[in-house]
Amino acid sequence: MGTVHQLPLMSASPPGLSGWSLDILLDQPDRGRGGTTPVLPFLTGVIEGFYGRAWTHAQRVEMLDWIAAAGMNSFVYGPKDDIKIRARWREPYNAAEAAQLRELVEEARARKLNFMVAIAPCLDVVYSDASDFAALQRRLDQLLDLGVRHFALLFDDVPPTMMRADERAFPSFAAAQCHFANAALDHLKSRAQDVAMLFCPTEYCAAFAGRDVPASAYLRTLGAELDPEIGVFWTGPDIVSEAIDAEGLRELAAVIGRKPVIWENFHANDYDIRRVHAGPLGGRSAEILDLVDGFITNPNNEFEANYVPVRTTGLFANGEGDEGAAFATALEAWQPRFRLAFAEAGETLTREEIRLLGELFYQPFRCGPEVEEVLQTARRLLGEQRPDVRDHRWQAGHDALVEFRDRIRDLFSRMTELENRDLFYAFHPYLWEAREEITHLVTYLDWLAGDPPAGTEFPHRDRIYNFYRQGFTVAVQELLPRDASGRYRHGR
Repeated sequence: MGTVHQLPLMSASPPGLSGWSLDILLDQPDRGRGGTTPVLPFLTGVIEGFYGRAWTHAQRVEMLDWIAAAGMNSFVYGPKDDIKIRARWREPYNAAEAAQLRELVEEARARKLNFMVAIAPCLDVVYSDASDFAALQRRLDQLLDLGVRHFALLFDDVPPTMMRADERAFPSFAAAQCHFANAALDHLKSRAQDVAMLFCPTEYCAAFAGRDVPASAYLRTLGAELDPEIGVFWTGPDIVSEAIDAEGLRELAAVIGRKPVIWENFHANDYDIRRVHAGPLGGRSAEILDLVDGFITNPNNEFEANYVPVRTTGLFANGEGDEGAAFATALEAWQPRFRLAFAEAGETLTREEIRLLGELFYQPFRCGPEVEEVLQTARRLLGEQRPDVRDHRWQAGHDALVEFRDRIRDLFSRMTELENRDLFYAFHPYLWEAREEITHLVTYLDWLAGDPPAGTEFPHRDRIYNFYRQGFTVAVQELLPRDASGRYRHGR
């Protein structure tokens, strides 16, 4: 048994808070270990958990259809820019906001989906302050009254520091979070029997644990003190992980005393607003599914760009491990959304056009197979400072780049005629940039094909292509002597 330490209250307990105790047990028996029967099934689905402009209410309802069609079972409402999730988490939802959440609960239930709501008090919570726990209780009670039974408590993307009062009250940052989360779960269970909670730790990937998960005092505390009924989110080796392997998951489970729930950031783009990821899930093998308690994807900010990511995540979670096959299946299901306005008989973009769109904006770590092949051709053509432009291989490569440029131009033109304007505008800035870049590349190859005299320059001094980037951010980048990998070697 452990030694009981009585912790000071920061404020008087408000009405209804008589059950809140700030006693914690040091050296307590491992509360976070041991097995219990989970309230939730194996979770698969989508979390709206990104930074930036949130989806609309109508889009969330439609996302429920996408999740169900993908064979998944859960939606987590947690947009970081819902100020009442994170920045103003103590404020209750007003009547209009509450009505929309209630509708989402009902729409999810009609589709036999789990609907989960996130709360992220981590920016300014004082874990030892009874009034802060009272605020959390009020939020939980409001959501319970709206029919919500599944909750996510998020402590991500904050420095691992505590308020001075918490430093006096708790032995560690992790212990404070565990105590807060455990008390929240206890409160939920006092109100309803069919409740469940997930927890996003501050160290939610191996990179944040110093690349040494077994040595992380934070994660070890979670394993020892976090209620075993609370699931733990994990993004893998990194925030956006190129691969998630079985060995790393086994190592993590041994530390936190439970299988993690994967918070999948593979298709997220809130960290890089100049990219979108519309290709299939990759870098994950089916063997990891036995080592996790769920697989929830946090995709692009652009709602319409998420069809293939959601569908292929569902295919993976249900045992389809072939990336190419999953991509093809998703493209077929996606095609009806590309109906052209004013066309007869429901004409859509062709499957080949839609595949090109997906391959151009494929995955965070690579383009699609065909696009990679075209880029390799361009690298070969430009591999020599003065290439032999009369060589038949060079000319064939040049022709291939011209044909590829024309396909992108045609795709952009056809996309402008989509009936689904949200779908068009989801890709418009990215496809515009792709068109401009490939046009400039081909124009340069055309210039080289004319065998220009040595010493001439491209483009002509009176021509600056409209994609040429200028402005403050470019000026800052030009100050930094970075190499092709983006790393700086000052003075070399």
